[in-house]
Amino acid sequence: MKLDITDELQAYFDAKGKVVLNACPGGGKTTAIAQKVINLEDEYKTTYGNHSGIACISFTNAAKDELNLTYNLLSGKTLQYPHMVSTIDSFINTFITLPFYYLLERNFARPQILESNERLNSFWEIQSNGRSVLKRPMNSFKTKDNKPLYYLYRPSKIRLEPNNSFSIAGNAPSEEKVDLEVYKKYCEYIKGWQFKKGLITTNDSAYIALRLLRKNPKIGKWLVQRFPHIIVDEAQDNSLMQHRIFEELNNQGLANIELIGDPYQSLYEFRDANPKLFLDKYEGDEYTSLDLSNNRRSPQRIIDCFSLLRPKDKRTIKSACESDLNEPILVYRYKTDDRSDIVSHFEEYCTNKGFSKNKVVVRGNSIRNKMLGRDAQQRPWHNQLAYELIAAKIEYDDKNLKEAINIARNIVIRLENTGISLVELGHLRAELKSDYLYNARIIKFVEGLPELSNTVEDWSNLCPAYIKQALNLDYDIDFGIKRTSKYFAKTTRAEPVSMHFNRVDIEKTSSLTTVHQVKGKTLDAILIFFDENNHASNINFKDLEPDKDGFIKEKKRIIYVAMSRPKHLLAMAFPDKITETELREKFGDKTWVISDIEKKCDAIDS
Repeated sequence: MKLDITDELQAYFDAKGKVVLNACPGGGKTTAIAQKVINLEDEYKTTYGNHSGIACISFTNAAKDELNLTYNLLSGKTLQYPHMVSTIDSFINTFITLPFYYLLERNFARPQILESNERLNSFWEIQSNGRSVLKRPMNSFKTKDNKPLYYLYRPSKIRLEPNNSFSIAGNAPSEEKVDLEVYKKYCEYIKGWQFKKGLITTNDSAYIALRLLRKNPKIGKWLVQRFPHIIVDEAQDNSLMQHRIFEELNNQGLANIELIGDPYQSLYEFRDANPKLFLDKYEGDEYTSLDLSNNRRSPQRIIDCFSLLRPKDKRTIKSACESDLNEPILVYRYKTDDRSDIVSHFEEYCTNKGFSKNKVVVRGNSIRNKMLGRDAQQRPWHNQLAYELIAAKIEYDDKNLKEAINIARNIVIRLENTGISLVELGHLRAELKSDYLYNARIIKFVEGLPELSNTVEDWSNLCPAYIKQALNLDYDIDFGIKRTSKYFAKTTRAEPVSMHFNRVDIEKTSSLTTVHQVKGKTLDAILIFFDENNHASNINFKDLEPDKDGFIKEKKRIIYVAMSRPKHLLAMAFPDKITETELREKFGDKTWVISDIEKKCDAIDS
């Protein structure tokens, strides 16, 4: 793999100290990071010895793996100790929170990082006479109208901030609804209980890490000696707490810190990402600000499409791609019922062109599931276990093995350990997650589940019997099949489960995914579905313009990320209420608009 060194790249390779690199889509930031590590390895061995190295930190496992692969392609070897590549959460957990947790809590359970914050909502409710009841003292914290505060501000939303205050997912409580002193005691109780039980969220872990660094400077000084150079990839997705951690390490002697990313590609606000903090550093005087502004991935017409979301004075990205196949921007106009026909046409088009790395993307999993026919309205069972088993079976049949194992593992652990507390169940889940023999057993369990081709009534009998035998349970399971209800027609009993829960009408389900899943990837072609309904969370034709304040909100950043993935072909599908004239005015004359999917061949041949 040969690297073309531009002036922008050389400026980054030469930069030391506090650096922020603003890299456009396709700008080659992963390659730049890997090459800089290669450039620095010998220097760092001479300067710091054999036990101090460079930490390359990214936001997701996918980005981490991409960096490892790029390093290997450039150097012909794997990155080894004392250097390392890690996700930001893993770095904080491994080097600060988990080894030094005992300095924060003297009487505590072994800490466990929760996979889902929502699990915190399950620890304080019990079932009594068929209804949910809050345990004490949770039921003693009341709103101003004397209702449980628990239902207004759920434990999963309570967050500690760098200044030690409490927020609800970053927002202040309403003084009209709750007394602030009661709110504070409520939050202190939740976090105190969590820390004693060792059940902490990723945000809790970052808060604890920051607190440990501030109260115990020796931790920071040791960490700076271990990693005198830290490179933070995807830094636009860092939270305020994570920024504060690196700032604290700066204060404790970290001389070389690099923040690399693109604020227009920040997609993780639900994980507290704050791209404006990255922009503040880029636009400020404290850091050396650099750019990678040449897109090596896409031709200019694709760049011009996603640049529609940037202010006019920020549309400075230029194409440096070496293989422009002169593909048009491909635009479909669809009716609700012909979305799968459009997907089939797109895939056939890509096959004819020799494009192998292709994806169809939608806004989120709810729309994806609807297109896959998984939005069943029928609710035949009282027991939620039935729906979880169907989900595991569907994922297994679709060859989404990791997701199938995750769902089924939680089911099996719960069924085989009925006598232990939710806290103990949580610790057991954490232990067994990486137990390969246990996971192999889970695969066999899912594989043996009755087929969804069985009728609802037959499956409701076969599945509980199979579970009892496969897991050697000493009790019976009842799915609680309903007689009839608003969401369960009587005739459904004799119909296959798959008719209502697995109506997959798109043949290649692996090609249909969400924008979050393709972030950071390079594709040959992509098809983006824009929504029919105007809703705050939907992406629509009207979203294809910058926001008035100059920086686009996350919904538009989702479009930006999706449109910037392909090397050759950008395809989009809009509801047919968007006219052909509107589409050509937006995307230009080199756009192919396919209005009638039945006449698609004529459109392509012309």
